[in-house]
Amino acid sequence: MFINPHNHSSQLVRQALSLVMPLVLAFGFIVVLAPAPANACACGCSVFDVGGGLLPQEDDHGGRIFTEWWHSDQNKNWIGGSKGPAGANSDKQVRTDWFTVGLQYMFNRDWGVTVRVPYVNRSFTTDTNFPNDPATPQTFKSRSFGDVEVMGMYTGFSKDLSTGIIFGLKLPTGTFTATGLDRDTQIGSGSTDLILGAFHRGMITGDNAWQYFSQIRWQQPFLYQSAYNPDSGLNELYKPGYQIDAAGGIVYNNFYNVLGFDKIAPLVQLIASHRQRDSGPASDPLNTGFDRLMISPGIEFTKVLDEEHKRVFKFYVDVEIPIYYRTNAAINDKGSQGQLIAPYMFKTVASYNF
Repeated sequence: MFINPHNHSSQLVRQALSLVMPLVLAFGFIVVLAPAPANACACGCSVFDVGGGLLPQEDDHGGRIFTEWWHSDQNKNWIGGSKGPAGANSDKQVRTDWFTVGLQYMFNRDWGVTVRVPYVNRSFTTDTNFPNDPATPQTFKSRSFGDVEVMGMYTGFSKDLSTGIIFGLKLPTGTFTATGLDRDTQIGSGSTDLILGAFHRGMITGDNAWQYFSQIRWQQPFLYQSAYNPDSGLNELYKPGYQIDAAGGIVYNNFYNVLGFDKIAPLVQLIASHRQRDSGPASDPLNTGFDRLMISPGIEFTKVLDEEHKRVFKFYVDVEIPIYYRTNAAINDKGSQGQLIAPYMFKTVASYNF
């Protein structure tokens, strides 16, 4: 029997859409009902780049198209290791949604490359009359493409791709001159960053029902750009601090043929972050930099669309809840003190292997 390849491809696309749309709608309903999270004013968003939903699997080959949605709502002032008074900080809220499209391609079982292009929607609310009375909160919005990441990956340490390293660059493609936003709340950092990381995955039980994974990622800015600072009337340099994120978790890998999916894999993970203070004339070194530890339950759904050609659709979702936070905080020259942090954050990843 002759099969038209164009019709076959269209059928696969329709199958993928029919799977992803109910999950996206259901998760959107959860987000509407749930309160939102946050971290420090310098968002520390590289934390989304570690943990579940991102590690290569043993059967990965060829290409993988993926989309990601990250959400953070920074609305609580944090001073040191505890909640601080909202009135001590001129900034009141940083709410951000990242929508990312990416491509991962494995040239063989040893080498691969990943490109990620984010589009960012951010609103920033600050007291423009701080510290005077009356308070004058004003919201500024910025929407643009963010900083693109281009990374290589080596997974040749073992046959099952269980151990690997990543290396690459974050490019200064995102805007960092939006009106009303400080340099540490701009969509783009204006810096070129080196990215280095490693991951490992292994079995806890011999039947492969329980697995563990670990991952670490270091992001180090090394080229910086100046921009006009309306507070000083000068072009000033901003140097974002480096950030290290690490994740470790346990996956239950033995739910097969459930709810129409070929496999459902729940997991729980711990994610730790260290962000160094920012520096440069356009920064606020007294109120940037933090350490945090988060617990993150998640779940991944897998549907095989074409077993012969390994066409696989996956959808991953988790929530990241801080259980420890320590922020650098001190009264700066504007009289403001503290960092905005988030009660929790959301991440989703939808991918299609081809």
